[in-house]
Amino acid sequence: MKRNKAFMILLFIFILSGLFITQTAYYLSKQKVIENNNHIVSSLLNSHPELESEIINILKNPSETSQVLEKYGLENLESLEYLEDMKPYHLKFITLFGVYIVSFTLLFALYFYVLKKKRTSEIKKLDKYLFSLLSSEIKVDLKDFENGELKSLQNDLMKVTSRLKNALDASSQSKKELSKNLADISHQLKTPLTSLSIINEALSSPNITEETKQEFLKKQTEVIDHMQTLIISLLKVSQIESGSITLKKDKIKMKELIHNVLSSLDTLRMSKNVEVSVKQNDDIFIIGDAEWLKEALGNIIKNGIEHSKENGLIEIKWQDTPIYVELTIKDYGTGIEKKDLPHIFERFYKSSSSKDSIGIGLNLAKSILDKTFANIKVQSKVNKFTEFTIHFYKTNV
Repeated sequence: MKRNKAFMILLFIFILSGLFITQTAYYLSKQKVIENNNHIVSSLLNSHPELESEIINILKNPSETSQVLEKYGLENLESLEYLEDMKPYHLKFITLFGVYIVSFTLLFALYFYVLKKKRTSEIKKLDKYLFSLLSSEIKVDLKDFENGELKSLQNDLMKVTSRLKNALDASSQSKKELSKNLADISHQLKTPLTSLSIINEALSSPNITEETKQEFLKKQTEVIDHMQTLIISLLKVSQIESGSITLKKDKIKMKELIHNVLSSLDTLRMSKNVEVSVKQNDDIFIIGDAEWLKEALGNIIKNGIEHSKENGLIEIKWQDTPIYVELTIKDYGTGIEKKDLPHIFERFYKSSSSKDSIGIGLNLAKSILDKTFANIKVQSKVNKFTEFTIHFYKTNV
């Protein structure tokens, strides 16, 4: 934009200068014609003063004498170049025109030199920028780039840079998550593997009794089941957090989703004789992946059942709002201590009332809900209640 403005200013100056030179040439020509006429008329009047009025009339109406100069070969400017007083005039005109041409040739040459230098500078800057990309030094300073002919290329490079940076950040985050997951798996499997090693060593003893053997075999089964649950849960968390799976965006009827979740927990619920009260609303839908949401809500309701007392109660209800669908799951069990509330969604965190838990169910539930653009929060009072509130936002549609 600035270059176009500078070019227009130069062009305007060029036109004005041309007009000035043309006007000057016209003025000089007019002066020379007046001088010549004055010379001719003076000479004639000196010889024939009685012809003054006739000569003046001829000057006012030269068309009647247009053939006279032609008769003597003096009908154009070139034929008058032999006159001495025409030479200075001709030299002035040529000099003025020459200065004009040379001046503006130099001016435009300077303009294009500056333009080329500016473009070369921008190209070098872009080249340096590309080199920094190849060196994995992705740093963008928008102040380094000005509006110009290379603006489109600069914008495209910045878009590519932004995408590369996002890809590198995602890759770096994935590596961190993978490293963290491996460390978690290693740490969590260390204890049960040690237990299995001790049990196997005890079982191989020739002095072991049948009763003790059965106790160890039972304990071994429990440890294996614990490891299986742990590994499956960790794999699910890794799948969700790494983005290796794509969650569906289906229209799900809330009533059917809750029914399927409760059906999968019937055995656990009946073993503790826990009643589940569901306040149904048949016309409410959410958007998400039914299987993964079943996993998330199942872990939350399972947590409520496990912390409920015998003959306890769990209340489930949902309602529609203009912005989100709100689902609440409330149990009247042991509750969660205030100091544990900020950490219950952290992986492997075990509250004082959940010593037998592997500490991954609620973490997995939150990961799934985060990917579904849902928000979960919890409030609780020890030995009174625990209530999970989930908002399924409608912007997910």
